[in-house]
Parts: sequence; structure tokens; C-alpha cells
Amino acid sequence: MRLRLCAAAAFAVLAAVTGGCSSMSPPPEDTASATPSAQGLPDDQARAQVVDAAKEIAQAANLRVTYATFEWEWCNDQGEPPYHGRVDVAYEVPAGTESAAMAKQVATVAARQPGWAPGPPPGLNPYGEVVHKGGVMAIASVGNYPQRGSLQIFGECRNMTDHRDDSALHDITGEVQNR
Repeated sequence: MRLRLCAAAAFAVLAAVTGGCSSMSPPPEDTASATPSAQGLPDDQARAQVVDAAKEIAQAANLRVTYATFEWEWCNDQGEPPYHGRVDVAYEVPAGTESAAMAKQVATVAARQPGWAPGPPPGLNPYGEVVHKGGVMAIASVGNYPQRGSLQIFGECRNMTDHRDDSALHDITGEVQNR
């Protein structure tokens, strides 16, 4: 009996001493989109990556853009670099067309453009009608109102500039409109 108590006590001490010790290394992430690389994108290129994609899709799908915004988003939960560009576009849905059907049509048209493919980049599974071009992803979905559609474009997580204090939405409607 005494041997069992000693063994149990030794095990309890060992567990208490080493119980909190474990590998604290984060799991490997998708290097193409979330890990900083030597091939980082400067601000102007990271912005162009998503703004140009928005213009390309809006023109190809003949969207009547009502507004478009650009912002910087962090790619981790600390708000630290790396960042990526994000564009949000609202567009009019033609009378007699359902917003969900229009979103599907926008994604289908976008997927036919050079370099674009249906579905998300590998490793991602967002909701909505999704297309991608390399590491840039576009999601078409219903808008806030039945007569509106939404297009969100996310760039690659390769911008190493600290944008913590640059959280403003930048109106880029004029750049994206197809008129």
C-alpha cells in the first residue's frame, strides 16, 4: 500500500511539474497567404491587387456599382503585419433578377476571365459564390437589400507595413464603376 502511495505521489509531482510544458510553436500555416515572405507586397501593389480585380470583375459582369471601398485587414488576430487589401463593392441587381442568381452569374463571368478560376484558393472554404486568381479571392453574394448584390475581394497576406492606425474605409467608387 505504501509503495502505491509513493508511486502516486511521485506521478502527481511529475505531472504538476511538466503538465504545463508543451510545444508553444504555432502550427504551420498556408505560406502563400498568411506567412510573411521575402516577396512581400508594398502598399501600392497590395492595393492594386484588389482594386484591379474589382474593376476587372465589375467590367466583365457589367455591374452597376453603387459604391466601393478599400481597407487594410490584418491576417492574424493580433492586428500586426502581415496585412492584405480588401475591397467591398455594392451593385444594383436588375429588376426581375434575384440577388442570389445575380451573385452566381457574377462569379461565373469572373471565372471565365483570364487567370481566374472557380472556387477559393486551396485551404480556404468561405461562404458564397467564390472565384480566385492566384492568392486573390472574390466572393459574390446577396446584398443588404433585395435589389443589391455584394462583391468582396481579398488580397494576399503579403503586405508588411503596419496598418494598425489605418483602419479607415477609402471610397474607391469612381475607380471601380463601369460607366
